[in-house]
Amino acid sequence: MGHLHFICSAILIVGAAPTFLAFWLVWKILSLILPGWMYQEIDDIFFGSYQKYILFFFEHCSGLKVYFSGDFDGLKQENALYLSNHQSTADWIACNSVAVRNKSIGQIRYVMKDGLQTIPMYGFYFYQHACVYVNRDAFRPQKMLEALDYLKHPKIRSWVVIFPEGTLFDPVDIPTIEKSRKIAEEKKLPVLGNHLTPRYRGAYMIFDRLKEKLDAVYNVTYVYDNSMTDEGRKTAPQLIDILLGRCKEIRVHLKRIPIDNVPNDQEKFKLWIHELFKDNDDFISQFFNPKKRISMTSGAKEVPLSFYDTLPSFLFFTATLLPLLFSPVWRQLYFYTIVLGSVLGYMWLGIKSVS
Repeated sequence: MGHLHFICSAILIVGAAPTFLAFWLVWKILSLILPGWMYQEIDDIFFGSYQKYILFFFEHCSGLKVYFSGDFDGLKQENALYLSNHQSTADWIACNSVAVRNKSIGQIRYVMKDGLQTIPMYGFYFYQHACVYVNRDAFRPQKMLEALDYLKHPKIRSWVVIFPEGTLFDPVDIPTIEKSRKIAEEKKLPVLGNHLTPRYRGAYMIFDRLKEKLDAVYNVTYVYDNSMTDEGRKTAPQLIDILLGRCKEIRVHLKRIPIDNVPNDQEKFKLWIHELFKDNDDFISQFFNPKKRISMTSGAKEVPLSFYDTLPSFLFFTATLLPLLFSPVWRQLYFYTIVLGSVLGYMWLGIKSVS
């Protein structure tokens, strides 16, 4: 049953992407004569609707429960720099789960590795949604700053999401962990046990460029069910595991830091962000200590996602797939959207050189 659910969910999620892109393209063309913020306002609605469609499968169909602790209850709709630990391909689903409960899911802007541009259709669209691509091997600061400048507009609301570790933390990937710990030792920083040493430059550039716009920094830690054993920590569940029902709970610990409390000096910011991750490390270690482990629900509360928050998106995007069963013309248009959308998207990204 779990495998059937995974197959059906994957087909419907990916299958709706060409239709989503087609609707978005119509709006993009119509909005060419409008101010950029007006385009972004409607695009955020499109993006949020599609993300709610995805959450329908990951939360409602998979039975995933999300527990919150920290400052979650005090959140409001605002502009934020969102810092998170990085251990799973499902981390963006966890971010969606936080944002949708704050009515901010359409405003998520990810800082992404440039390799993700190669994902058909999605890679092109992410940039159109004002996500930021970075090439870590040949980093060009000006490209990142240009993307951030777009987000300065007072009418464009944003959660700018970045994973300072840069790479997934996997407890069995010993070479990466050892390399990360060596970096911390060389810089005379505390060595972390359940995180990689955070990189600060990207987060600082976001803060420095947008500090007049940002209201707060969110320091977020995720813990996944089924990522601990009697011996300690194991590889965190991934996207496929949630859809297969192998991960039923996610713990989200969120600390809200007013932007005025963030150090302006770059060197102080580096130490500050490492201290945040040291606190996160102390928190997350409680779940992986074989001798004294706390439960996923300890000191937290479940915040269920209303079925009616995701049902309209599910009905809409599923309905757009139904003509594929009956109309050869619709199937042909669907096929052309996939091919042309991918090819033209790659060409545009290449010419634009966004990272």
